[in-house]
Order: sequence, then structure tokens, then C-alpha cells
Amino acid sequence: MLYRFHWIWLVLFLLLLIRIGWTKSRELIALTFLSCLVVGVRSQVCITRLRAPLEMPESDVFKVLEDTVKVNGSSLQFIGVAGRKSYRLYYQLPSEKEQKLWLSAAPPSYVLITGESYKADSARNLGGFNALDYDYSSGIVGRVDVQNLKTTTVKGFSLHRLRYSWFMRIQKKLPQRLSSYVNALVIGYKDAFFDEWITPYKINGILHLFTLSGMHVQFYLGSFHLLLKRLGMTKESRLFVLIVIGVLFTILTGRNISVLRAVTAYLITFSCDCLGWKSSRLDQWSISLLALLLIRPLILYSVGGRLSLFFSVILVYLPQLTEKRWKQTLLFSFLAFPILIHEFSEWSITSGILTLCLVPVFQWFLLPVCTFLFVTSFGLELPSNVLFFLEKIVSLIERLISLITLPMLTIGKPSLSQLIVLLILTGVLIHRLKYKQRLMSVLVLLVLVTLSISYSPYGSASFIDVGQGDSTLIKLPFKRETFLIDTGGQLHFKQEGWQKRKQTHLSDYTVIPHIKSLGISKIDHVIITHNDADHMGELLHLSKEIKIRNLYIGKGSEKKILPLLHELNKYTKIHVVTKGDQVGQRVKFFVLAPILSKGENNDSIVTYFTAGHKRFLLSGDLEKSGEKTVIEDYPKLEADILKIGHHGSNTSTDTSFIDTVNPETAVISVGKNNRYGHPTAKTIDTLERQQISILRTDHHGMIYYRWLPLFGSGKIEKMIDFEG
Repeated sequence: MLYRFHWIWLVLFLLLLIRIGWTKSRELIALTFLSCLVVGVRSQVCITRLRAPLEMPESDVFKVLEDTVKVNGSSLQFIGVAGRKSYRLYYQLPSEKEQKLWLSAAPPSYVLITGESYKADSARNLGGFNALDYDYSSGIVGRVDVQNLKTTTVKGFSLHRLRYSWFMRIQKKLPQRLSSYVNALVIGYKDAFFDEWITPYKINGILHLFTLSGMHVQFYLGSFHLLLKRLGMTKESRLFVLIVIGVLFTILTGRNISVLRAVTAYLITFSCDCLGWKSSRLDQWSISLLALLLIRPLILYSVGGRLSLFFSVILVYLPQLTEKRWKQTLLFSFLAFPILIHEFSEWSITSGILTLCLVPVFQWFLLPVCTFLFVTSFGLELPSNVLFFLEKIVSLIERLISLITLPMLTIGKPSLSQLIVLLILTGVLIHRLKYKQRLMSVLVLLVLVTLSISYSPYGSASFIDVGQGDSTLIKLPFKRETFLIDTGGQLHFKQEGWQKRKQTHLSDYTVIPHIKSLGISKIDHVIITHNDADHMGELLHLSKEIKIRNLYIGKGSEKKILPLLHELNKYTKIHVVTKGDQVGQRVKFFVLAPILSKGENNDSIVTYFTAGHKRFLLSGDLEKSGEKTVIEDYPKLEADILKIGHHGSNTSTDTSFIDTVNPETAVISVGKNNRYGHPTAKTIDTLERQQISILRTDHHGMIYYRWLPLFGSGKIEKMIDFEG
């Protein structure tokens, strides 16, 4: 969004030019013009290169960047370089022997591959992860699904191989928990076990403590600076050495954006001091920003880049607002509110207080201990009881944090205009705090804008892209009532032990971000159409992230899923429904089938409802015989929007059913390049012969209908404009 044209950016740029022109400083105007020209040209060159049509390099030989290798069961991914371009490669390992090769301390350096290249997807769901922007921010031009791969290892020095050898050494020498901490805090590498230990930090919104940034750079470079000073080196000599160390530190920590920013800022500040240049903190921040944009012009494509730059500009002003450290920390948490809800739709109440408490713990205990463990891993064998004691202390810190956990405030994702307003109000707030002026009017406006985000007047019905599965979310205007039909999920096939992947939850990237982006922290009604994993597989995980008030399942289907139902939160009321029942208060969901369910496809709960002047019919995985039963029971049944049964397979979408329902739009929830060939040509032909508009999640991403009360019918929109 930041690198795409929008009228708001044009207005803001013109306002900036007027403000700079108002200074009547020829030097500032000239410097601004030159900076904009240089950064603009540099950015355009990079964007043009990344957006160019993708072609596989002729040689098909890729240099493997060893420190990007990730093995998860039989799944392998890494970044490879060919023809001076970087690609993200994916491969299914055919044997355990090959898996062990890639998990060894010396993985292959080069690969000869055949495969299919493609561009990553932009966000497929509102509020969802944007893989394309993520690739662009890393300088990745495309992705490759590898079909055949031959490996070779070349001896020689490589920084990527050196860094990878450090990961492996630390994992081998230290217990799992300690190795995860050392890798994260010293080298900037999050290993496979990292997520298991940092849950308390994540829940409380303080995961940033593990992102190598200002605090960590200040510790490492500051320690070197103190040592050089004690050795009697002049300022100029120290500056040269610190530049070398700073560059090496940036490279050896993976060229992380936050490290790059922090190192740049540290060196610029020290350079100004050495050279006797009088400059304000804002001037130094501006110079570091310019340097960053020249080094990494697409830095704002990444979440980390946006957060790092926004947080750093807040830190510029904090000393002007208060001298007390505890006040600065709490203010920082509050002033960071706009960017945090824009990126995550949530804000932590406790993050400021916990950051205040934990920064000394990281500065004076965790960082020194992790650095010591890293250095000693190269020769000194520490006694096992010492490692056991340190691990227990780290575990104790995690437990103490979990004891004071408070729920995150789910606000919702602001639109671009709302974000701009919040940022302007934050700027006004900083100005008033600086000059001790009244804050009430600004705070009231901030609350009103926040409420407008969380309680949007728009209603929506979203067919979420969950791959080969189903999930539909209905939100009434002002969040008066919310419904979720199915949760999506992944089908699991029988695998050998070595092939099994570390469990990940699909809903963390699809359903949950979208729900939170609408400001929803609890769902009033969840309907599970039947027991298949691709419809209810994410139910348990979803219930841990979003409160569920009422859960509805088909009568008879509960017998097969009793263990799962027992694991749900006691807050959730479970209801068994059958044909003729109704769900909801403000909007009525009429249950049209089944009478009795075994939890199978043809026992799917079929629901009909009206919202935003449109009639919806959702049929789960209902088969043709079930469709015929429904139209026999309801011969006058008609709908404007029909969710096609069973992902468009031949077992559903009977001609007589389509004739009776007579929809304007048919939505097919189906996975991209799925192994089943869904939707089938026969299903598409049936719909096309009736001249029904067909929308598919594999082609269009999330499909959603939005409406405003009192304004008649709304509009059907899609995330991706598919041309095929």
C-alpha cells in the first residue's frame, strides 16, 4: 500500500513540500529535492526489477544461501541465487537420507533443479498476510516449486555457511530452550522450537524484545565502544573500528532491517559527535532514514521495516516529553498504538509495563548470558548443572510473565484514511505533551476514531480463502451480531515419522487475522456444517484465539467429536440443531437440513439467511441427493448468492437444484492448484449454462459482500482481479 499510488499520499507529499518551502531555506529545499530524486530513482529501479515478468534462469543452477535453509518434516525451503536474482525455493524431500543431508552442519552449496517459477500472492484475505510484499522487502523476485533436485557441496568460505554453522553448533551444544534464546538474541535466528518458548511474550505483546534492534545494538556496539575507549583509542579510530564491527554485525545477524536501522542510527550519532557536527536527534533520524532508503529502498514493504522506523521516530521525541524512564516506556506503548493496530489489529494493555520491567532483565541478564553461552560454544564445555540452572531461570521468567497475562484489545485494522488521522492526532498529542498543553480534546478524538474502526457501520459476508476448505464470516453493522460457518482446516494423510511436519495452524494466516481485522474479539454463533477436517479442523485453535459464545452442530454428529467438544472453553455453549431450527437474533439463519446427521458430507447443515438485502444459501458439502431433498422440502427456495457444495466437485451442484435456487452469484471455496481437480468442468458448465456469475477463492482470493444500512444493496468485491 505504501508503494502504490493513492490520492492521500499525493496530498501529504504536497503538504510536505509547502511546509519545507515555508522555511525559505534554499539549502533545505535543495537537499529535499535531491534526496527525493535519488531515493525515488533508486526505489523505482528496484521495484521495476522485482515486478518484471518472471523467467526461470537458463542454467537452473542455484547458489544456496545456507542460513536460509529450513527443513520441516519432508518439506524443504531455502533462498537460492541464480543470474544475480534471489528466489525462494520449495521442495518435497523424497527420502529420510536426503532430509538428514539438509539437516547436517554442511548442507549443499549448489543445486541443479527443474521446476516451475511463479510470483508470490498478494494478500488473499482482508487483514491477511501479504506474501508478495514480504518477498519484495527481502529482494526476492519469485518462487520456485522444485520438481527435481541434484545437490553439490563446494568447499570455500561463505558468510551464509558460517552463520548456518553457528546455528547448528548452538543447537548441538545447548539445551533446546537455551539454544533458541541464544540463536534469537545473538544471531537473530528463530529456530523450529522458538515459538514453543515465547508464547507468554507473544500473548502480552512484548515479542519485540526478541527482535534484534536498538536495545541489542546498544548493548553489543556499546560494549565494544567501552572496550575501545578503555584501550585508549581516539574517537576517530573508534569510529572506524565501530563501522567495521557494525557492518559485520549486520551481515552476521542476517541483514535484519531493525538491526540495519539501529546500527545506522548508532554510527550516525557517533559520527556527528566525532566530527563535531551539531545536529538534533530528529536530524540524525532523518539522515539514518535516508541512508536506509538508499541501502534498502523497499524497506517499507515489510512489517518489521515499518515498525522499526515508526518506533525509532517516537524514541526521538520521548526525551523531550519526560525525563523519567518509566514514563517514557508507558508513553511509547501508547504512542505506538496507531501502527500496532494497523499491522496486527490488536493492542496490548500490559506491553508498556512489561517492557519497562523486562528491559533491565534483557540488558543485564539475558543478553550477557546469551553472549557468554555463544562465545563458550566455540571451545569451552560448560557443566550440565550450570546449563540446567540457567534454563530453569529462563523458564521461571516465562512463567512469571504468563501469570500477569491480560487479553489483547482487538481494535480492528484501520483504513488508510483512518490511519493517517490517527498519526496526525498522535503528532498533535506529542506537540501538546511537549509544551504542557491540554490533552482532553485530542484524547477524545483518538477514542472516537478508534471506535469508528472497531464498530464499523458496514456489514459484511466474507467467503474466506482457506485453501481447500470452507469458512464464511458474517458481521452485522456495528458488530451487533457475528456468525462463522465452518473454520477451515487441513486434511492430513498418512505419513512416516520423518515426513511429519511441525504443527502449524492454517487459521493463524487466514480466518483469525480477518476476524481480528474487523475488530471482532468474540463470535456470537459458530456453525459447523459437518465433521470433515477441512471444515472444522481449526475449531479448537480458533476457540483459543477468539471467544466463541455458541457452537452449533448437526443432531447426531456430536458423537464422533465428543473429545474435541470437551476441550472447548467452558464459556462456549454447545447446541445441537436439526431441520427447522433457527440460529441468531438480529439475523435469522434458517436450518434447512439435515434431520439427523452422522457428520458426513451429505449430512451437512444447510443454512439460509438474508443480510444487506441479499439472500444467501450455504450448503456445506451437501451432495446431489441432499440437494434434491432440500428443494423437495422447499420448492420455492431462491437465493441471490449460493455457496456451491463440496468445493465444486461432481458429487454436488445438481442441475435441478441450480434451476430452483436460481442464484445471481455462485461462490466456490476451493484450494489453489488442489489435487482433486476442483471445481470440475461439469460443475462450471452447469453454472455457465444458467449464466450465473462464478467467483472462486482459488482465482479471486477472499470474496466478500459489504453493505451499509439504509443504503439498499451492497457490493460484491474480491481480493484478486483474476484474468484467466
